Amino acid sequence: MKRPRHPSTQAIPHRRQSHGAASKAQNSNQQLVDAATEVLCALDATGKILVINKACLPSWGYRPEDLHHRRLAELVPEDERGQFEHAMLDARGGERQFTLTSRFLHKDGGTIPTLLRARWSESDKSYYCAAQALPQDADPAPAREQTLARVTAVHDSEEHQRLQSLFEYHPDGVFAFNLEGALVSANPAFSALTGYAHDDLMSMRYQALVAPENRKMAKERFIAASQGLASSFESVGLRKDGTRYDAAVTAIPMTVDHRIVGVHGIARDITQLKNRERYIERLATHDSLTGLPNRNLLDDRIRHAVVQAERSGRRVAVLFIDLNRFKVVNDSLGHDKGDILLCIIADRLRQCVREADTVARIGGDEFAIVLEEVAMPESVITIAKNVLAAIERPVRLEGHQLVVSGSVGCSLFPKDGIDAAALLRNADLAMYEAKAAGGGALRLYKTDMDERAKSRLTHEHDLRRALEQDELVVYYQPRVDINSKAIVGAEALVRWNHPERGLVPPNEFIPLAEEIGLIGQLGEWVLMQACMQNRSWQNAGLPPLKVSVNLSPLQLDPDSTITEAVMQALQRTGLDAKWLELEITETSLMQNVESTLIKLGEIRDAGVSISIDDFGTGYSSLSYLRRLPVNGLKIDQSFIRDITASRDDEAIVAATIALAHTMNLTVVAEGVTTEEQIRFLHANDCDEVQGFLFGAALPPEELTLLLGQTPHGRRTAIH
Repeated sequence: MKRPRHPSTQAIPHRRQSHGAASKAQNSNQQLVDAATEVLCALDATGKILVINKACLPSWGYRPEDLHHRRLAELVPEDERGQFEHAMLDARGGERQFTLTSRFLHKDGGTIPTLLRARWSESDKSYYCAAQALPQDADPAPAREQTLARVTAVHDSEEHQRLQSLFEYHPDGVFAFNLEGALVSANPAFSALTGYAHDDLMSMRYQALVAPENRKMAKERFIAASQGLASSFESVGLRKDGTRYDAAVTAIPMTVDHRIVGVHGIARDITQLKNRERYIERLATHDSLTGLPNRNLLDDRIRHAVVQAERSGRRVAVLFIDLNRFKVVNDSLGHDKGDILLCIIADRLRQCVREADTVARIGGDEFAIVLEEVAMPESVITIAKNVLAAIERPVRLEGHQLVVSGSVGCSLFPKDGIDAAALLRNADLAMYEAKAAGGGALRLYKTDMDERAKSRLTHEHDLRRALEQDELVVYYQPRVDINSKAIVGAEALVRWNHPERGLVPPNEFIPLAEEIGLIGQLGEWVLMQACMQNRSWQNAGLPPLKVSVNLSPLQLDPDSTITEAVMQALQRTGLDAKWLELEITETSLMQNVESTLIKLGEIRDAGVSISIDDFGTGYSSLSYLRRLPVNGLKIDQSFIRDITASRDDEAIVAATIALAHTMNLTVVAEGVTTEEQIRFLHANDCDEVQGFLFGAALPPEELTLLLGQTPHGRRTAIH
């Protein structure tokens, strides 16, 4: 925007809006100061020289750098130094300015009669001085008076011009108001800052130039300055076109003949600086993806809500929300689609609450909601159910229809905690209970959750110790050919030989291992043990059999190392790949489709068999098996259990066997416990069976004895 000019300054060149112009103006000011014949200097409150011009060299024989940070009083002879320092103290005490004639010490050891005029500035705690060297042969008293008059006149004339130049060329807006608050002068920079022409500004009141929310403060600062108290502050200004800008303002009393007649002001545009500060603050307090408050701001909001509730006698509710199966979206569609889904969920959560409530993203796929001024706990349950319903609404995303669910835990102030940390912790505990109950669940915090959480921490510690101290063992359950009744394979099943609890089954610690990130280490350990044991049986002369190892869904994540682990186990043990089979559940196949297909393809290409475990409990169709690099499937025991009593289960099992055979897949029936089940499975051409009818999982040494019992190497099933 072109800068408007004061009519009286048309001949003065406009300064350009650039760093170069500002630097040039600064250099010009320095040249003016250095060209002065009198010594000009600024002192701090203790009298130390901060700035001094070059006139000190011809006057006193010192270069400016010689005097920096020396006290000016040191240049006065000791017998006059007390009078000099007393005059300076008087100026600070209320006199504000003083004039005196004294001898100043020249660098060569002589003295120079000098007239000194000094003013104390309360606003920046500094002295501003002008010193004029007097002739050596001048009569001290008359010379002092005559020179004082002459110097004062010259000084005042030069000072006026310098002040006028400073006013006109100052890069910040400089202005003055009378005591009624009407503008009486303004420089071109202030016109440019406000968007008003100089004539338009004249007689405007300061309130019209200040944003409404800052007018009270501006009035207080104006009154203080009109009473002699200078101050600096930040405010928001209004331009002529209604736009706003941030300004750093200094208000200074304007005096004439020791009488305050108005208020001087300097306004600097700091909008860019404040915008950067606001941006940095937002980064520190808001989530960069969703724009929601982050954990830092969430804590503040909870504390604020608690204070309000203490005053009103009401409650505060904290909801902790975790998205179920969100990782599937990231792994199957990519993190960019996952980010879009998070933003959609964030918007839905905002719509579920009032404007006064807070929705925050804690991290990953976890959110929190703070409900303020809760009158009845029942209303929290209603809102939580609305949240769950909002999350579960399908999302159409670039040709894919996505459905995720949420798990919600809730804590209430003051019953469940009296501070932000306790309320969040307890809502988090309740959320874990909801997650354990399945998708779409809500749980309110209860005190016994603490005990379960402590127990879980103990189990976590014990499980980590178990891996370090070899407390885990592998058992093997026989798999039997349905026709020959011979043992043709064994499923490796891990057990925890706990020093206090005894033998712990996998369903009690495998989910914990998955949750705390130990499943990869544990699964690779089982894989290595199974390969070593199988090779040991072969080295002992026993006929070879296929050992199957279960894989966790997490071992098929895109960044897992399962392929390398399989190859390493085969290489280190020398086991032929055809004697190893990996079992993966149908559900885990559906969670990470693309990465799973790649990893399983690499494993099968190496000669290792792949089997689908618990088939029928997931969501895939049999036709989907065409895409999967699998060799067989195991029908889940839930279908086998009632096979002789339920026509539906009979039909499902028979159809599954028939269709699997058309795809050249081996079929294994799990959980076989009766002869009637065997007869049905045999009649429908099932290949292999597994269950308590043929034996439970055995320690390796017991299965070794069983495998070696029959002559000619024939392996018979257990009856």
